[in-house]
Amino acid sequence: MINPPVSPLGYHVLVEIIPVQVKSSGGIVLASSTEEERERKGRDMARIIAFGPTAYKGYAGCECPADWGVSEGDIVELSTRYDGKFTRAEEYHPDYKNYRYVSDQNIIGVASGEFLATLEKQVEDSKDV
Repeated sequence: MINPPVSPLGYHVLVEIIPVQVKSSGGIVLASSTEEERERKGRDMARIIAFGPTAYKGYAGCECPADWGVSEGDIVELSTRYDGKFTRAEEYHPDYKNYRYVSDQNIIGVASGEFLATLEKQVEDSKDV
């Protein structure tokens, strides 16, 4: 799917944090850059980029992430707003600003239906900014 700049190891999962919507549908900026940065760091919705080689292995009945119900590209909910660690890849390219490593256990839900559509729209809108 995506060729990540770094690959997660062990049970870690590389995710891209879903950007916070900072503009209204009419194009009005709703937050300052300081507020936007604070919200970005505390966001709990993300798209899965890559899995470490042992992610989800060892759980009863699981041999791969698909057994757990997740795959690359899924938009997921993290257990808390500040799970994981941001990768330093952003120092080399700004496209990686929202990449974060999280433990496989910190992924607690997969977005679906209208909620998924709303999040995907936020991702597309953030690319226009």
